[in-house]
Amino acid sequence: MQQITWARYILASLLVCAFSTLQAQYGDFGLAEQPADTAAVDDIIFYGDYMDMSGGYNVGDTVFNFTAYDFDGHPVNLYDQLSGDRPVVLVSGSVSCIRFRNVFDPAIPGQEVWAARTFMYDHQDDFNWIFIYGVEAHPTDGNCPSNCPPTINTDTAVVQPSIYAERRWAMHNWENSPEHDLPFTMYADNPDNAIYNNFFQRPFGLIALNCDGTVGIRADWVTSFFMDVNNEEELMMFRQNYTACQIDWEPEVEEEEEDDDDTTDDDEPVDYDGPDSALGGHSDNEVASAVSEFDNTGVWVYPNPARSSLTIETDASNTAWQLTDMQGRTVASWVQSQFRSSVSVADLPRGHYLLIGESEDAPAVRQRIILH
Repeated sequence: MQQITWARYILASLLVCAFSTLQAQYGDFGLAEQPADTAAVDDIIFYGDYMDMSGGYNVGDTVFNFTAYDFDGHPVNLYDQLSGDRPVVLVSGSVSCIRFRNVFDPAIPGQEVWAARTFMYDHQDDFNWIFIYGVEAHPTDGNCPSNCPPTINTDTAVVQPSIYAERRWAMHNWENSPEHDLPFTMYADNPDNAIYNNFFQRPFGLIALNCDGTVGIRADWVTSFFMDVNNEEELMMFRQNYTACQIDWEPEVEEEEEDDDDTTDDDEPVDYDGPDSALGGHSDNEVASAVSEFDNTGVWVYPNPARSSLTIETDASNTAWQLTDMQGRTVASWVQSQFRSSVSVADLPRGHYLLIGESEDAPAVRQRIILH
């Protein structure tokens, strides 16, 4: 009788494995090259009600491949990493996620952050940790995740990026923050937010993967996950029982279409040196262009991004202009009495600024300016 029971168990297991293999849906979110700094970042999707962390991959799901890039353009390909001898653990985070930031601040003594920090620091070599810099949880400007709404007061000034450069530089300055200690490499989510949208949909989540791309363990919050010693033991047991393998899947090769259009690519990389502040913000969530026109005001500003000078053209008379940094400090001011005026910005720190114009015979205007 016991032999029959075991036979049924083995047969059921084989059927489950076979069914899982047949149902596995492999695909790729990756980009063959690092996105241009000027590539526009997609709008944030609806992630659910407040504190709804149900989205993203769940245990048993087969994940798609992705290729993401660190600040210097070095790629990480998920399926390649899965073929290693250590289980891949993906972690999402961003500067404006307080839980994420506190874990890597040695001065923060909280029990949750201490538990997460200690485990990850002590087990750096036991897992293949891949950190993804994704959607900002609490941006000071731009849309925020619906399940993680903005805080009224925040100690960061990080915007929801409108272009890839803003995400890349926020990640870079975070990794070089003197107050924090992140012993791992971070990779910026691509402009389509595909990694965050599909893997996480939560600002500080964790996913441990089997070598075949299936999710073995999922944590909605890294901090609360490591507060439970049973979860730590489960993750270590997952490591001990891990068996390496390789995904036998190749993406379909798409035929390139001939393009006779000689127009300039809008995503052509620019010589962008990043913001002057690690956590710089801005007031308008839009893509910077060579010439910016304020909406229906007859005001033109160029070039934007700017390097040495900024030129403003307007039909309004006696317009008072202010250029402020992201802390609200005025760095330049002047009154424009003619159609065209220029101001030197060569000596200003590189980064994001806000241009504000006020005139008696025209509505007030505000425009984000990038100095590179």
